[in-house]
Amino acid sequence: MTSSAFEVPSKEQEFVPIPVQREAAAIAERTGADPLIEHESTTVIRVSHTSGRLRVEATFRRGSRGWKQSGCLLLLKDGKLHDYTDIWATYAELARSLPPAADGPAQLPVLPPLDEDEFPTEIQRNLAFLRQRLSGRSDVAVHVGQDDKGRYVLVMASTKATVHMVFEPEWRHGRKGAKLTVTNPIRVVTADGRDLTEEANGKLNKALSHLLATPPGSEGGEADAGSAQEGQAGGPSSRKGTVLRL
Repeated sequence: MTSSAFEVPSKEQEFVPIPVQREAAAIAERTGADPLIEHESTTVIRVSHTSGRLRVEATFRRGSRGWKQSGCLLLLKDGKLHDYTDIWATYAELARSLPPAADGPAQLPVLPPLDEDEFPTEIQRNLAFLRQRLSGRSDVAVHVGQDDKGRYVLVMASTKATVHMVFEPEWRHGRKGAKLTVTNPIRVVTADGRDLTEEANGKLNKALSHLLATPPGSEGGEADAGSAQEGQAGGPSSRKGTVLRL
């Protein structure tokens, strides 16, 4: 007999409060699997879902006003807390990209080049910027692809690593534009399957340091994929499309 999302794995089969049932149902709807509900004590209940290297959990505590969730949903990767802006978008992204084992080889999807005439202005400008940044490097290929979510991806690849910069399409003032994604805007995977996305932390020069032996222009400092846009808000360049700067 299969377990229910509301079945408590407890010897006493204690009552599951309504707030806990609701969270369990929400997790089940998102993941397609019933979460585990555990009574850790008479005042603490934990709801969790584990899939491979990922775990989502919520903790509920009983107080004078009944059962309340303690904090927000937690997302853990390999047992460690993982930051997120949208937990389920991050969960889905990690679920697609993580290898089955923590020490297994990671990989980025192969994205064929798109017709460059179709790109929004922001993508064209960033593509030109990166090609200028990497000019003279015959060991690096640069193009724009599109992932399974319809997002634009600036792809930089060498024999050492692959770097993806991901942009969300958006409509502004009646035209199609693009902006860097909030979650993992820059992803880095080495040729031997090491995922260095967190180490790069959205910094272009850090990403390129794995792509190249000596990244050109590295003396200019590190570019932050998030702050590159924010620093131009309201300025002339923000009306012409965001271009990453070092």
